[in-house]
Amino acid sequence: MRSGPADGHVDDAAFVRAPVWLVYRRLTNLAAWPAWWPGCRVRRLPPPADDPAAERFALELAAGPLRRLRLAVRPHQWRHDLGFSLALHGDLDGSAELWLEDTHGGTLVHHLARLWVPRARAAPTVAAYRRAFRRGLWGCKDALQLEARTSAGLTP
Repeated sequence: MRSGPADGHVDDAAFVRAPVWLVYRRLTNLAAWPAWWPGCRVRRLPPPADDPAAERFALELAAGPLRRLRLAVRPHQWRHDLGFSLALHGDLDGSAELWLEDTHGGTLVHHLARLWVPRARAAPTVAAYRRAFRRGLWGCKDALQLEARTSAGLTP
């Protein structure tokens, strides 16, 4: 990762009416993200040579009608039921952190990203990343809330 100031900073949150443990389980299963994240494609990559136990994924995110972001993602810093971090490389480099807060009958999912992008396209790329990630958080929220309603015998 580069040192110095980031070209982009994303700080978002989404409320999900589901318990923290369930949100954590859904978010930490990166291979299953396409099941609830519209426009997301995931492919498992071989682990890095210096850390054969590490997971890595190729992530492709719909970031608008004609734009896709391609990233190599390595999840790390797992904190059971509290969150985890992602190292990002590709169309943008940097790090993202997801942490979960138990609140008011659900979970507040915080997303913080520090991003570096080639100067010529920094602002549009950071905006595309933010749009794509928010779409994913909303997809997770919709899937979990539908699951909760269905399991309670309620019609969606």
